[in-house]
Amino acid sequence: MGISRLSRAFAELIPAYAGRAEFRIVGRAFEAAASAINREARENRVDVVVAGGSNGAYLRQHVDVPVVLVKVTGFDVMSALATARRISPKVALVTHASTYAEVDEFVRAFSLDIPRYTYLTEDDATARVRALKEEGVRVVVGPGLVTDMADKYGLVGVFLYSGNAVRLALEDAIEAARLRRIESTRREYVNTILAHLNEGVAAVDGEGRVQAFNPAMERFLGTPAGVAVGRKLSTLAPGLSLDGVMQSGARELEAIHRLGDKMVVVNRIPIMSEAGTTGAVLTIQDANAIHRADRNLRSRTRARAAGVRYSLDDLAGDSPAMSDLRALARRYAMVDSTVLVSGESGTGKEVLAQGMHDASPRRAFPFVAVNCAAFPETLLESELFGYEEGAFTGARRGGKAGLFESAHNGTLFLDEIGDMPPALQTRLLRVLQEKQVLPIGAIEAVPVNVRVIAATHRDLAALVRDGAFRQDLYYRLNILRIEMPPLRDRAGDLPVLAELLYRRAQERLGMSDGEPLPAIVRARLARYVWPGNIRELENVTERIAVLVAGANLTPVALQRELQAAVPELFSGDHGTAIEMSDGVPAQSLAGVAKASQAEHIRRVLADCGGNRAAACAQLGISPTTLWRRLREE
Repeated sequence: MGISRLSRAFAELIPAYAGRAEFRIVGRAFEAAASAINREARENRVDVVVAGGSNGAYLRQHVDVPVVLVKVTGFDVMSALATARRISPKVALVTHASTYAEVDEFVRAFSLDIPRYTYLTEDDATARVRALKEEGVRVVVGPGLVTDMADKYGLVGVFLYSGNAVRLALEDAIEAARLRRIESTRREYVNTILAHLNEGVAAVDGEGRVQAFNPAMERFLGTPAGVAVGRKLSTLAPGLSLDGVMQSGARELEAIHRLGDKMVVVNRIPIMSEAGTTGAVLTIQDANAIHRADRNLRSRTRARAAGVRYSLDDLAGDSPAMSDLRALARRYAMVDSTVLVSGESGTGKEVLAQGMHDASPRRAFPFVAVNCAAFPETLLESELFGYEEGAFTGARRGGKAGLFESAHNGTLFLDEIGDMPPALQTRLLRVLQEKQVLPIGAIEAVPVNVRVIAATHRDLAALVRDGAFRQDLYYRLNILRIEMPPLRDRAGDLPVLAELLYRRAQERLGMSDGEPLPAIVRARLARYVWPGNIRELENVTERIAVLVAGANLTPVALQRELQAAVPELFSGDHGTAIEMSDGVPAQSLAGVAKASQAEHIRRVLADCGGNRAAACAQLGISPTTLWRRLREE
């Protein structure tokens, strides 16, 4: 931007820079120049302005783009004065805003009669030139405005700016434009990143005025960025002001704030430099989004048990009891109510629990199983509820998530719940009621969304009557109930189950073309009462598979080997045959139950070394009942 002589100086030098930048010369000044520049700036058609004198000073205050001033050196001034003195001895120097110290010193040193004046506005310059004419000055040295005015009033104007000064200003303008483009690219890069964040971000300068405002923040505050930028954040959202952190220089992290009908998490972070606090950043996160992320992280990164291996279809058997069981389990799987699974050991309670998890809407989340009878009380507490770092001696660095947290959104299977210590029963009841768990050593509870399936082989109702199990916990667990039928009550399923388990054992042994169970084995299996249920049947069939693998035994040798490997099948005629394909008659269920109980009593008595008192304590019966059951056998 320049008028008269400065415009001509630009015109002479600009062609040399045609390959480096695009220049446009605009012969306007002050308000007209500022209006033109701001219009071009709004359309992104100007990077830098070059101007001189009072025009440049005015534009610096009134436009939104950098203004490079044509700078005059003392040498330029003395050169112009020398030119003026050659024209006339009556010379005056008129400069914008200030004189030049080196020129003042030079004039005094050589006792030159050169008056020196300054001006601030166009009116000042006009008045000064008129006064100089009246004083008899013939030549006026100054910038374009002054020299044009001198020519207008019949004086000689000597242009102050040298070609070198204009050339340096153009070089500075090109560099300023290059740096501005680089900064603009960086800003666009940062703004692109901010635009893709779900987190609201606003940055303010040292005066608290908004300098950056991303789309997420627009949504949180309901204010367009165009309206927010340049305004003080404290006027847009008084409750989110950053004035406090800019004064203290301390961060404020994870503050909970209500914004309309939303709960948000707010972070306030001051921006520090060597000069002190130069601004601050505000971030806002939707609390619900944090909850979702937390749940997702816990479900993916927390330690979890082995994956689910069974479905409800793995509960083999076509007996009415098993068909009803699978149908009931599928109905229960679709709801979140707690399930209590009861049944003798080895009946497949965990297979049922895994199958229900697999059939439920929670199948994509963890299935975590824990045997409540397998841990000491203190260890079981830390396993279930987790602990904070330093909660006790030997606690893992960083703490540990409990199994409830590990099963978040999934299923927690509590096996042998009847053996849980009374103190932990109280804590378990609170977790089931409050839906949150308090790790050992923690002060804040962690919300959990877990479906609980509990299992036991014990009579919980009897334990409640004896005071060994909390009544309120029993009612909390016993919402949905499933009874696993023992193998002796599934007479029709035994042939299918035996062949299925035998075939699986053969596959594990690498016997791809395995033979079916020998007939002598099938007959013996049918006569056995299976106190260990499916687990015992699986163990027996695997032993038999190992025994006959690759062996070519005669029937007599096979029976001899079987008597040694599975003596329980040859321990005598139990009188409790279960009908199989060889037509062995079945006895009544009552007879089967009595025989199974008697067999179990004999085993416990043997394990106790014949000590009847110890056996009674383990069985939970009186000596009279023990004597009567053995006599009935």
